[in-house]
Amino acid sequence: MNFNLNFRPIQRNIKNGLIEVAPNIWTIEAKECICYRPPMQPRYPYTYRAIVIRLKNNSLFVLSPTPLTPELRTDIDRLGNVKFIVSPNHIHHLHMGDWSKAYPEAFLYASPRLPPKRKDLNFHKTLKSNILEPEWADEIDWCIFGTSQGLLDEIVFFHPSSGTVIFTDLIMDFDPANFNNLSKVTTRWNQMYKHTPLGIQLAHIFDRAALRAALNTVYHWQPERIIIAHSPWLCLEGKEEVKKFLEKAFDWLNPVPIIIETVMSLIRFIAVFLVILPIHFLIVLFADIIYPKVKKNLSKYFVI
Repeated sequence: MNFNLNFRPIQRNIKNGLIEVAPNIWTIEAKECICYRPPMQPRYPYTYRAIVIRLKNNSLFVLSPTPLTPELRTDIDRLGNVKFIVSPNHIHHLHMGDWSKAYPEAFLYASPRLPPKRKDLNFHKTLKSNILEPEWADEIDWCIFGTSQGLLDEIVFFHPSSGTVIFTDLIMDFDPANFNNLSKVTTRWNQMYKHTPLGIQLAHIFDRAALRAALNTVYHWQPERIIIAHSPWLCLEGKEEVKKFLEKAFDWLNPVPIIIETVMSLIRFIAVFLVILPIHFLIVLFADIIYPKVKKNLSKYFVI
């Protein structure tokens, strides 16, 4: 299924990374890539972005903030008053402290698993259920993908006035041109192209029914535009295109009879610990520890 004609490209030479996607919603395109270190995964260079939504009272909702430079702050302040700084999951939180210092009157909102990880931050509230937050109930909708039975939860947000749904790590897409040959193989094996990565799928072995219910909530919103945090494109537009994109990205959640679901859950659980994690460890060990050291030593004697 090919959606290339419908992806809106990221415009070049953008000042400070701020791009208007639709009325009252912007992305902030991070200038640098972020790399998660082994043993979590090989050093993939992740492009990433923040989302800024302006509410009717001129306050700003900032999701998954990127580094805050003085130049970017000037542009942000022109849009409105930063009031809400929000983390969609326990991974996208690195720059919340900097934004909180810059905007001490803003409220910090955490995803369910984040507070124990960031005890240095004073969170106003942890978003633990799908009950709408009164501060933005009429302008931003959201639902949680994940339960205590999974290893990762993510809050997916929806901006009704622009018809925009926002995913963070549940769907990823990469530009293979940014990778070496080994990374091209491992990213495809990990289904990191317009799909939910395999690692996240395996983190939800026993709570897939809850994820299906959350996905149905997203379908009920009937989004006309989708933004994901990690992609080489800005957004995908068109109600039917977005629906097809989501159906393909979440094909691993297609319902099956409960007996088959139970058996497959047990098989996945065994496969994670006996097959996938050992292979993952060996790949990371070679790609990010052994190979760089060998290459460095050989470079003393040969041109590599």
